[in-house]
Amino acid sequence: MPTDQKHSYPQNAQDATLGLESFLSQRIRDIGNISFAEFMHNSLYHPDWGYYTRGDQNVGKAGDFFTSVSVGSCFGTILAHRIHQLWLEMGAPPSYHLIEMGANNGQLALDLLDTIQQTFPELYTNITYHIIELLDSVKEIQSQTLQTHREKTSLHNSPTNVSEKHGIILSNELIDAFPVNLLQLKDSHWHERNVTLIEDKLNFTLSKKLTPELENFTKNLPLDLPENYQTEYRHGLDTHIAEITKMLENFHTITIDYGHTHSSYYAASRSTGTLRCYHQHKADEEPLFLPGLKDITAHVDFTQLGKTYLQHGHRLTNFTSQSHYLTTHGKDWLLKLEQNLTPENFKLIRQFQTLTHPTTMGHQFHVLETSSSGENYADTLEKLEIKLL
Repeated sequence: MPTDQKHSYPQNAQDATLGLESFLSQRIRDIGNISFAEFMHNSLYHPDWGYYTRGDQNVGKAGDFFTSVSVGSCFGTILAHRIHQLWLEMGAPPSYHLIEMGANNGQLALDLLDTIQQTFPELYTNITYHIIELLDSVKEIQSQTLQTHREKTSLHNSPTNVSEKHGIILSNELIDAFPVNLLQLKDSHWHERNVTLIEDKLNFTLSKKLTPELENFTKNLPLDLPENYQTEYRHGLDTHIAEITKMLENFHTITIDYGHTHSSYYAASRSTGTLRCYHQHKADEEPLFLPGLKDITAHVDFTQLGKTYLQHGHRLTNFTSQSHYLTTHGKDWLLKLEQNLTPENFKLIRQFQTLTHPTTMGHQFHVLETSSSGENYADTLEKLEIKLL
């Protein structure tokens, strides 16, 4: 794989697709079939041709999908209120570190820091905002976005570069972009869906040989799933949570994403899994077509996520829908907006309505909070599943 991350992304995304297809095809010729997780990793994060290497071209009305951040500043403003509350609960430490994992173009960081500076100046004085970002091309965009808060921000290539005492670890729509392995039930046995070449074209192939990790995962799936049932397994969570846990001694985490609990995720009716591709606000289920041009994503298994946090010593302190979360932590601010209904405040209220609408972002997205201390409401997988339903 090329390692020159300063290589500029081709202006024509189709050129990047051709480059990535050629790279992946040669990789298969060299080593044989590859896992879908490897294919997805390169499609999204290849330093020369990966989808996210393009930075901020993929989000918003002119991009491929909307996020809570692209709706407007309302999302970041309410999160800033929650962060201030957690800072106070920690005793308002004079050195406080807000760490965002995978900050895309840096817009959420900007919204958070703008609000904290304007509304909570004492917190702003004590805060340092860290961004963990692997791609140098994206870091350049983040640096430009955050120019007005340059003295408060620090960008890093790895979680291992951060070691502090107090703070929050935040991610928004990060876990859904972690590469997944694909599985299919055929002839009453689980197979892995790998990527191969058929007549020089990328295609799927089934393999009966599963890694011990995948084998163990399939043992926890329902026994009554139908023939040809397809699903995903996200293998990188353990490493991710192990790394971020080491960054802070006393912490809270806020993980925001879309997904399901285990029992809903692996329901018999969800027979084609949750893997989806997005391009120009259209969804499809053809990830091998035009790699690097489309976003590839799969829903989060929040039961798996919560269990992994528990295994690394976290306490699970809150799990709820985005609608309930934003309503709870934004109600006082929203009341003030309604009492002074200027055009700008009306705009913010409309953003809130979009973020909390029950048929879209409000119930599709969930928020899981953990802490290094405090009450732990779910200390076993069984209790966790009940709580997350």
